[in-house]
Amino acid sequence: MKTRTDFKEFYELLEEKENFLLTSHQDPDGDSIGSLIGLNYFLKDLGKRTVVYNQGRLPNKYEFLDPAGDIWFTPQPAEFNPEAAIILECPSIDRIGFVKDFIASDMILVNIDHHNGNSLFGDINYIDESACAVAEILYHIIKLGGYKITPEIAGAFYAGIASDTGRFKFSNTDAKCFKAVSELVEAGANPKQISDKIFSSFSAGTIMLLGGILKNLKLYNDGSICVLTLTNDDLERNKVQVEDTEGIIDYSLIIQGVKVGIMFKEIDMQTVKIGLRSQNSIDISVYARQKGGGGHPNAAGFTLNKPLNEAVTQTIAEVTEFLNG
Repeated sequence: MKTRTDFKEFYELLEEKENFLLTSHQDPDGDSIGSLIGLNYFLKDLGKRTVVYNQGRLPNKYEFLDPAGDIWFTPQPAEFNPEAAIILECPSIDRIGFVKDFIASDMILVNIDHHNGNSLFGDINYIDESACAVAEILYHIIKLGGYKITPEIAGAFYAGIASDTGRFKFSNTDAKCFKAVSELVEAGANPKQISDKIFSSFSAGTIMLLGGILKNLKLYNDGSICVLTLTNDDLERNKVQVEDTEGIIDYSLIIQGVKVGIMFKEIDMQTVKIGLRSQNSIDISVYARQKGGGGHPNAAGFTLNKPLNEAVTQTIAEVTEFLNG
């Protein structure tokens, strides 16, 4: 879908409503967190009342984005009745988890996303598949509306974009993306501080965990598939939360000849989260959607309700067929 420049419905909503619920997909990542926090700053600056929910846990490296603890990760009823819900980076409303219980039938739903295959569940839908991140879409909404971009908003949106582009190296990094982040820096975002927090601030346990994962990586299909595996025992032994392993999967693509990287994360004895990465010409999201998941052409994922060993065997066979088919 093409980039939108007409956000009239959103601006009218800002004029008419005072109380907003904000959320994004469960198990939030850098884009969803940065987008939520930046949007929350913006609405508060306008004098609006907000409640921000997310199912999951805030990874340690993103805690600096929410110093006031505005995001609620457990079900807590708001002290007011939201008139509108703004749902970020969710192809389907089912992906917001417990937050769905707080959405009343009379709320106006605003759906802002950059994934392909969005189900257009909102009363207002802004879907821009060309955007490098939802944070970029929100930046354009605020900018084109003539509103002020404060340093706090700029920093949150910059963090969202930097995260979702993999430090500006994924294929979604284009001239429009660089223009947006340049303007965010001019508005007060601090690239070094943000990058240090997100990409260069790990616990000793996380680094030791990474070493073990890389030591045990395996290659398949003549070296074109790289597999990384993370078990609950690995997490407990290194005293690391699963949320703090975000980004480890990117190491799967740095080996010469690898076309697809897969990371298996054991959630429990019958649940495995599977992350996928691919080189530019391979749209791995096609396979992820076949498995009930989704994502971007080069970064996608899904969940299997199987023991880890079964999930690994099945997925490797299917990805091999996908690559060779």
